[in-house]
Amino acid sequence: MKPLAPLAADLRGGLVATAVVLPQAIAFGVTVFAPYLGTAAGALAGLVSAIGLLLVSGAAGGTIGLISGPSGAALVLLMGTAAGLAAAGVAPAAIATALFVVTLLAGGFQVLIALAGGGRLMKFVPYPVIAGLATGIGLLLMNSQLRPALGIGYADTWNQWHGLPVIVAVATFLIARHASRIPPYLPGPITGLIGGTLLFQILVHGFGPPTVPAAWVVGVLPPPSEFRLAFAEPIAWASLPWPLLLQAAFALAVLASLNTLLTAVLADTATGQRHNARRELLAQGFGQIAVGLAGGMAGSASVGGTVTATRAGARRWAALTAGGILPLLLLFAGPVGQWLPTSALAGIIAASALNLLEKDIVAWARRGRTRRDAAVALLVVGIAIGYDLMLAVLVGLAIAILLFIHEQSRVPVIHRRLTLTERPSVRQRPTDQAELLARNGDRVVLYELRGNLFFAKADQLFEEMLPDLDRPVWIILHLRRVIRIDLSGVRLLQQGAARLTAHGGELLFCEVHPDLGLGHSVEQTLRRISLSPQPLNVKTFPSTDQALEYAENALLDALGYAPTLLEQRMPLAALDLCRDMQPADVAALAEVLRPRTLARGERLFAAGDSGTELYLVMRGRVDIRLPVATDRHKRLSIHGPGTVFGELAFLDPGPRAAEAVATKPCELLVLNRADFNQLQEAHPDAAIALLLALGRLQSRALRWSAKEIQRLIQW
Repeated sequence: MKPLAPLAADLRGGLVATAVVLPQAIAFGVTVFAPYLGTAAGALAGLVSAIGLLLVSGAAGGTIGLISGPSGAALVLLMGTAAGLAAAGVAPAAIATALFVVTLLAGGFQVLIALAGGGRLMKFVPYPVIAGLATGIGLLLMNSQLRPALGIGYADTWNQWHGLPVIVAVATFLIARHASRIPPYLPGPITGLIGGTLLFQILVHGFGPPTVPAAWVVGVLPPPSEFRLAFAEPIAWASLPWPLLLQAAFALAVLASLNTLLTAVLADTATGQRHNARRELLAQGFGQIAVGLAGGMAGSASVGGTVTATRAGARRWAALTAGGILPLLLLFAGPVGQWLPTSALAGIIAASALNLLEKDIVAWARRGRTRRDAAVALLVVGIAIGYDLMLAVLVGLAIAILLFIHEQSRVPVIHRRLTLTERPSVRQRPTDQAELLARNGDRVVLYELRGNLFFAKADQLFEEMLPDLDRPVWIILHLRRVIRIDLSGVRLLQQGAARLTAHGGELLFCEVHPDLGLGHSVEQTLRRISLSPQPLNVKTFPSTDQALEYAENALLDALGYAPTLLEQRMPLAALDLCRDMQPADVAALAEVLRPRTLARGERLFAAGDSGTELYLVMRGRVDIRLPVATDRHKRLSIHGPGTVFGELAFLDPGPRAAEAVATKPCELLVLNRADFNQLQEAHPDAAIALLLALGRLQSRALRWSAKEIQRLIQW
């Protein structure tokens, strides 16, 4: 029995979904199309919509448990479009056809939205905009049901019998709102339809007029033999107001997509699954196209149907089940329509409309922090009610864009500005060079950037960098956390580079990931975007440390330290290690040091190797690196002439924490523990001076490590 359990749950969910969608589909279809096709044909249009959307969306399976059908948003928009068509001079007989065209075009727009990745973009629409649209639609839905609730036909006026439909509408509304809380917990719409119909028949036969007005009931649904495609008859396509139809179709596509994606999230919560937004929007779009061709009403996902069906166990096949049950009802239960009161349908729509009202807007207006959200929602509601729902959709999208830009503009693009004093490179330098760089540290500036560098943010960056662009400095732009740069941002970077070059400075880029589109050489990219490129002093480096080291070397060169001086061989007495030692102690130390040469690329030791040696760099360069992958490493420090490494293993013998690799031909002096013990016995003062010097070097290294940890924590 277990393999049949999911199918049984889907059958149960499909039956419940049918019970919810059926009365809404009839009610919505009658409301939109009754003035142009008749009440029964309008009900048929609503049912065709439910069948088409359920079958196509259910077959695609983009969202498990999703139930679709005619929606309140589509009803309000189509009624507004019909009013616009009438005002434009379209004949009443052609308005229904024009609405089918709108449905067909809306399906095409939904397909385009899905293919363009709009499923993700729709999720960026702020909730106040969605709440305003939903509330406006709910209020318009209630307003649209006044005439059916009063029993007034589209050419009738009020008379003494019209209190009867009012009673039925109010009773149906109350039953639909509250009956689901009472056993046997049937869905509100189906309970309201049954209760309202029974009450209507009792009142009509006991207290009603001699003849029941045709506008009070749906009427017998047309048999399948009378079904016709929407465009079976010739149409004067050129006479249709296409700008109005396209505008309405786009607004309908946006509303249907928003409603579908919001309902899909509710379905995910109930089923524990994850919807595929692209597939679902494609299915809804193609379903909308099929409905338009078949002469049905536009629709989307049904919140009430989805929530009720998923609670009843609906999963993968529930929508297809409901889509298969509805044609059977249409085939065998068409005559039942003559018993269904339009006032009961009005009560069902009013009950559904009440669920759309976002009552929390009042709470938002009371709080200072959410008052702007309330204002946005009320603006959208006001436009929807006072002017037009299509315009409200467009205004809502415009507000969403403006709010997004506003929020982006509040996020600082500069995460941090650091000078060379605050963030030196990992290259270890002799004290005189380090002190000189520290005194002139403001001439190298590192900007750590983040977020998006589009037009407004790039201009903000330019303004904040302006004081540094107007002086001869080295500016480093760290781009690892920059998500995107548009053409406006690239142009402003070009202008900044030209301005800095004119003042004798240099612009350096580092951590430029491939997705930014700036290429391996930012300078070449900046030159390609202009037909008359300006002279630019720009360089690109893979890592921040390489850019910092380059800037340090360039600054030292500008201060009188030529590159050749930085790489020349240093005598032992000039090393920081020996600077405070007596000449006799230096001479004693020299006697126990052993020379060692390394070729370029030669590894001195690997991470994990045991060692006790202390290394003094006399010429060349050694990188201390931490392997992080098979072919990748993190450079921890760089040691050039006059520096020392290996202190930890020398003072506390054990495995090496990192590897040492020569990046240039090197001359080293090596001191191992055995030679140090010999020095300690023969020249104890020299050994003590050496240990004190190593302690000073370790203190400096610890201070640097503390600053580096603090910098990393700030990220």
